[in-house]
Amino acid sequence: MADTREKGLQDYRKRLLEHKEIDGRLKELREQLKEQTKQYEKSENDLKALQSVGQIVGEVLKQLTEEKFIVKATNGPRYVVGCRRQISAQRGGPLGVQHVP
Repeated sequence: MADTREKGLQDYRKRLLEHKEIDGRLKELREQLKEQTKQYEKSENDLKALQSVGQIVGEVLKQLTEEKFIVKATNGPRYVVGCRRQISAQRGGPLGVQHVP
């Protein structure tokens, strides 16, 4: 009877040790997963930044000077933008028409 008890305790200790080892490996793998996820999200954001056009579509609200206009972007804010001399203000069309600033 004592022999089976000792064997049971040894088996329990062995399983407990295996459990701790597996738990340690699981923690390492979770840390690796977290790091890989961060790297993936960063690369996705970098890729999106490279793919974006970098231009905002807006509506010309008012002409301030010959080269400066107030433009309301489609996402809300208003910007004072300049118009290149190469681009004719007449070519842009009338006020209230959407343009790319």
